[in-house]
Amino acid sequence: MALHLKSTILLALLAATVSADFSTSFRNFINATYGEARLTALARTDLGADGSYGGGNHVAGSQTNKRPIILVHGITNTAGTFTPQRNYFKANGWTDETVYATSYGQGTAVSVLNVKMECGFVQQIRNMIDAVYLFTGQKVDVIGYSLGSPIARKAIMGGICVDNVNVDLGDSFTDKVETYVSVAGANRGSGTCILPVFNACNLVNGLYCSSAFLQNINPPAVGSQHYEGNYVFSIYGPNDDKVKWTNNCGTLNSQILSADDERNNIPGNHDTILTSTVATQKTLLDTHAF
Repeated sequence: MALHLKSTILLALLAATVSADFSTSFRNFINATYGEARLTALARTDLGADGSYGGGNHVAGSQTNKRPIILVHGITNTAGTFTPQRNYFKANGWTDETVYATSYGQGTAVSVLNVKMECGFVQQIRNMIDAVYLFTGQKVDVIGYSLGSPIARKAIMGGICVDNVNVDLGDSFTDKVETYVSVAGANRGSGTCILPVFNACNLVNGLYCSSAFLQNINPPAVGSQHYEGNYVFSIYGPNDDKVKWTNNCGTLNSQILSADDERNNIPGNHDTILTSTVATQKTLLDTHAF
């Protein structure tokens, strides 16, 4: 009996370790609202424990006590990459009912040189925003990390996909997002794209500064107008070794021209900016000010 009990406990612990999927309530909601195909696409159980998370014991349609956050990962990452940020928010007022993420792409299985801002990635994040918005019955906050920022911004913007004119994403999601925060975001390109010569730096949906995708999500700023949410902020620094400071177009790579405010003096490299500013990210969500 004792051996059987120990085996049962071990299996339970292993299941808890390998499962970072959506909660049962969130899975049931997605399946009932959108269908099994959408659930499979968002849950990303093919990536194991890193594929997705969120939902908790929340009852679909009722409002959560705190506005939900959607974390959008960067290039060759997964939802699991930002587990430290998830855990920080959960230790500071949020719960499994209010911290969400899905994964786009194939993580480290694809070379960073071959990752583009594909229509499918944009649709993935857009579908996630819509699902969390309806599930929690209120506006969401979105934090876009690195490549996740331009992808999330297009997801919120909507309209025709840059790399597939046959796909219309639909109307803007601006009214579904309360706060948008870009962290070391490749919003206007990456300084590593010196020439538009390989996939990640192509002129359609790549990170070369004049690509059609980047031109699409960066319309000329008019006053304080922005489309990413009610409040928009950007956090970045001069020593970012991946997105880098500037580009061949003479613009700052992480800047959002129409943002309400920004902090562009964060010390450290790209990964340090992503991890060291989580308290600042929390402050922006709580107070809408630095």
